[in-house]
Amino acid sequence: MTDQNRDPSKRIAQHILAQEIVELAHGAAEAKKVAMAHKDAFGQGTNTFSLLSLRKAISHVKGADTTTETRTEPPSEAEKNLLAYKKAFAASATTQPVQGTTTATTAADEPPQPDTNKNVITLPLSMLHAGSFPHILHAVGLASSKSEASRLIASKGAYVLVPNSGPPENPTALRWETIKPNKDCDPNHYLVDFVALVLRAGKSKIQICRVVRDEADEAKGLLQSKVEVHRQ
Repeated sequence: MTDQNRDPSKRIAQHILAQEIVELAHGAAEAKKVAMAHKDAFGQGTNTFSLLSLRKAISHVKGADTTTETRTEPPSEAEKNLLAYKKAFAASATTQPVQGTTTATTAADEPPQPDTNKNVITLPLSMLHAGSFPHILHAVGLASSKSEASRLIASKGAYVLVPNSGPPENPTALRWETIKPNKDCDPNHYLVDFVALVLRAGKSKIQICRVVRDEADEAKGLLQSKVEVHRQ
């Protein structure tokens, strides 16, 4: 609380509370994963997205078949003390959770954030062309239909991450740009590192897309078929 009162804008207490709720409902491993994903993606502000986090997510997808995520550093003394406290609390608790009521939530103004280590969809390069943003938003699940995607774009509720848009003092903090409602708006112009397209609907629904050439899709079996990816 001393840290919280020193700078309330950092919302230290709220973030700790949110992590504790997730941990109680889903376990310590899931709580840490969500917290790290939030820190990686939005540690530089909600109006930007971390390039380092994006690269980490793409790298994780590429190496998913051959690597296993492990913790290399030992727990800190504070973590040990907190774990001991939680174990003691759990042992002394007399109430049991009601089955089916373990849905976690955060503070009302802190929408849940994506786990960027696994929230990645693979798209074929052929899907990207001028005017295809409504199609893509629908294909990746950010809109229930192409018409809804078009309405979302028209109302300035759809965003795309802009490559190389970080300021000189913080070049890895890429900024969001509203998707323009015209047929000349080309997703190819927004490829980050020539391989990633990052989309957002509203304030919190974010989708990272890994874009690959169609020949690679067929060779590696990344897509079952274009029909499934296009959701037609």
